[in-house]
Amino acid sequence: MTAAYTGLRWGELAGLHRDNVNLREGWIFVADEDGALIEINGRLSKGRPKTRASRGRYIRLPKFLIDLLALVMSSHEHAHVFVGGRGALQRRSTFGRTWRTAVARATAPVAHRMIRGIHLHDMRHAHKTWMIEDNIPEVAQCDRLGHQLEGVRGVYSHTTPVME
Repeated sequence: MTAAYTGLRWGELAGLHRDNVNLREGWIFVADEDGALIEINGRLSKGRPKTRASRGRYIRLPKFLIDLLALVMSSHEHAHVFVGGRGALQRRSTFGRTWRTAVARATAPVAHRMIRGIHLHDMRHAHKTWMIEDNIPEVAQCDRLGHQLEGVRGVYSHTTPVME
């Protein structure tokens, strides 16, 4: 749910620290230097998010997601928001197996053919599509997803609180 309604990347979600979530004010902060969980040769570490535009961004949360995140965060005491079944940091491979199992169970009825084989990254695509449907300005879409608006549009366009 958090991936679909924030557009955060897997590493940004897996590396999301409690200190970077403010449920009272309704936002998530993607930190500059350690805003993503990175796994290299089986070793987990915190590192920079994928792009420069991804770093140091605030993501506003819808009310229902604030409530869901409060439940998740109250269910464990780990320093990170999203942890694995044993209460440790997520590993991409383990998460992938869990995700595929959940998708398979959710898509058992024929009526759900549409989401068969869906990947977590597809939630970013869905989020972008919903922003387009809601007529969110392109500059606000880019800010939210951690993209950079190219050219002169990027120089002269800025996101306002109303856009958020």
